[in-house]
Amino acid sequence: MVRKFSRPQLVVSKCLEFDSCRYDGSMVKSSIIQGLKNHADFKPVCPELEVGLGIPRAPIRLVENGKMIELIQPSTGVNVTEKMSKFADSFLDSLPLLDGFILKNKSPSCGIKAVRIYPHGGNSRPRTDGVGAFAREVLQRFYQLPVEDEGRLRNSLIRESFLTRIFALAEYRDLLKEGDFNDLIEFHTGNKLLLMAHNQVYSRELGRIISNAKDKPLETLKMEYGQLLLKTLDEPASPPANVNVLQHALGYFSQGLSHHEKAFFLDSITKYREGRVPLLLCQNLLKSWIIRFDEDYLKKQTFFNPYPDELMEITFI
Repeated sequence: MVRKFSRPQLVVSKCLEFDSCRYDGSMVKSSIIQGLKNHADFKPVCPELEVGLGIPRAPIRLVENGKMIELIQPSTGVNVTEKMSKFADSFLDSLPLLDGFILKNKSPSCGIKAVRIYPHGGNSRPRTDGVGAFAREVLQRFYQLPVEDEGRLRNSLIRESFLTRIFALAEYRDLLKEGDFNDLIEFHTGNKLLLMAHNQVYSRELGRIISNAKDKPLETLKMEYGQLLLKTLDEPASPPANVNVLQHALGYFSQGLSHHEKAFFLDSITKYREGRVPLLLCQNLLKSWIIRFDEDYLKKQTFFNPYPDELMEITFI
């Protein structure tokens, strides 16, 4: 069950494993990015440097000014809100097709959640429901792509979803560039269980797009399929949906397994549903039977091998 993976194209905050460019001249360690360097291509960016703030620099913060959220350097009074907006527009306009973003958590420029917003001219406690000035533009433009921060990626469920999505999208991006109709059929067939786990309704619609292709131009077909694929993967695979897929796959071996093997597997599914064991345990049990019974269809399913094994073994910091 060896899978050749396409390399995701990711934008990353430069201070995460790429450069010592934080406000205090430090660099942030991230095991997920260390591991991904062997399997993905990164475009690092530090928006704060790009708007003229140096290293080291006085910290900036989000400040609420009426209905506006501004990006201010309190020690100097410098307002870089407009500069950041112009840089974000220019940078994001220049990007090629991407598969995702990993940004610095809680940063006033790059944080995607829980960024502090301070009251204008006051010293009261800040709100903690803000989004960084650069990240806000990313989320508005690339709302269907995986966008995460290095802090949230320490959570196993968030990490698993992010990795699954970026490698699926990378494979489809390669198909967009040079794939033919048969490649599209092969992609859909190999990802059937994975798509079912994310959204059964959209998964069936994707199948209908291919079935009703007829004389539709290939580029139009690939574009329609790709737009719905983004919507399908945008919904994380829930434990109940994964359980449904696991039980579906079990049906391929129902005649060949002993009563005790099936009982053990079903007990493992129950433990997974309750959050007591990881999905990987159930997937590996099925993979052992796929190999044992030489089940060709399931061998090709990316659900059992959604991203490189090396990324399953990382100890995250």
